[in-house]
Amino acid sequence: MDLFSKLFPVSIPLPCPPVPVGKTRICIAGFGFSHHTGRARIIADAITKAYPEDYETWYYFDTRGFRPEFLDTVKAEIKDSGASVPEDHNASPFCWLEATGASSKKEMTALGGRDRLCDWIKAKFDASDSKNADFLPLCEGEPPMSWKELVFDNKTPGTAKTSLD
Repeated sequence: MDLFSKLFPVSIPLPCPPVPVGKTRICIAGFGFSHHTGRARIIADAITKAYPEDYETWYYFDTRGFRPEFLDTVKAEIKDSGASVPEDHNASPFCWLEATGASSKKEMTALGGRDRLCDWIKAKFDASDSKNADFLPLCEGEPPMSWKELVFDNKTPGTAKTSLD
């Protein structure tokens, strides 16, 4: 093992139990230092704050571990679930949704990057509803290369129950 690998080991994503019936899990994985990934996390956090009974989050942020190994693995899992995957998406972040279907089967929907997450959000949430005022404006335009967007909490695994809970 070289010095770089010793100083910056690849983290292992935390496993999650099935999504509670009636909830949607917003999943975001990507680099631990990225304005697009940071913005996606901020948006997902705001959605779960506004709709805690309907949404939960799961995150995996690791600049070394995200690509190619983790990204390829999650894309294969989404395909195995029967959903299509944006094959050409190889950037950070990669966003997808998980839910538990009527037959207790895991349902996965690949979205793609932060821009596709925002497309889903704008189609899903009503702009005239004040509950959405904290996150819908964040879906407009490119995120700035600000400290807040670049250096985000890349350790917290989200609101979904994990093996650490």
